[in-house]
Amino acid sequence: MKGKLALVGGVGVAWLLTFVVLGGHVFPAVSSNNDHPKAQASGTPASTPSTGVPTQSAHATSNPATSGPGKDAVSAEKITRSAPLAGQTLEARPNPRRVAAPTLIFRMATFNALGSSHTLHSKKRQVGPARMTRGAQYVLDNKISIVGFQEMQENQRATFLNVTHDKYALYPGNQLRVQDGDTSIAYRLDTWKLIHATTVTMPYFHGEPRSLPVLLLRNRQTGIEIYMTDFHNPADVHGPAGRWRSADKVIQIALFKQLEKTGRPVFVAGDMNEHRTWACDILGPTDMRVAVGGDGRNGCSVTTNRIIDWIAASYAVQFVNYNETQNALIESITDHPVIYADAKIDSRDFPRSVHLP
Repeated sequence: MKGKLALVGGVGVAWLLTFVVLGGHVFPAVSSNNDHPKAQASGTPASTPSTGVPTQSAHATSNPATSGPGKDAVSAEKITRSAPLAGQTLEARPNPRRVAAPTLIFRMATFNALGSSHTLHSKKRQVGPARMTRGAQYVLDNKISIVGFQEMQENQRATFLNVTHDKYALYPGNQLRVQDGDTSIAYRLDTWKLIHATTVTMPYFHGEPRSLPVLLLRNRQTGIEIYMTDFHNPADVHGPAGRWRSADKVIQIALFKQLEKTGRPVFVAGDMNEHRTWACDILGPTDMRVAVGGDGRNGCSVTTNRIIDWIAASYAVQFVNYNETQNALIESITDHPVIYADAKIDSRDFPRSVHLP
């Protein structure tokens, strides 16, 4: 009986030693390559159940630590040391940088050039092309980006383009009737891209129809698009023209409202031949402001009554550096002051105005 107990005890000890030496694999693995003859024949590793833990491809080697009994335990130990149990570590990525909403500042002017025909026999002022030579240089020297010209007759238009070395384009310029080109918008070609050009018809002297420019321009640096308009309402020099100025204002108000619906800022320059009443009549219905100061909210807040040449824009546009130049130089060029101002557009106020490439 004691002999049998000793034999059983010896077998138990031997089994325990074998269990420890062989890493706990006393019996053959349940799953082996022999269980997947097709995968073995094609050289494709057999598929294993998904455990959420990264696995390594099995390759037979002579290293006992990776072959034979106990290889699963050794592999599991290596994995726990080299990779987290939750899976692969994801690299931290910085938050994508948001592009700031662009802001645009540019200088615009209204400039009645005093048409060439008005000084043919003048002893006070030179002929139109000579005066426009100085006028074009004034535009360059003051870095004016957009100019709304009035009374810019054909030979003055040619002089302007020549003196500025074609840095500017004019619309309508010479593209429509000769008299329509007298009211033209000049814009710097290196700063603005013309997207669309059209005209609006308004009555001039004695109700004669004139085509006035309406441009959609895109700033080349910021992608901000604006509408630029330029008008010349008739004066009373050829008889009372109040009825035609009133008709012009009705058309201008309707146009501004239409353009504002596009979400782009709207600008206007012009000789309106009317003092404060023009601004007050326009600003209220359109929610615009004038560069000299004032708007139509809660009643007309425009106080100046000295000018008839106006710059105005959508209410959210800010104007700074407003200037009315009427010195000896300007008086040798024209019988009007030249008015300019810097306009600031924050695209957050006009999100639909930004053109994305």
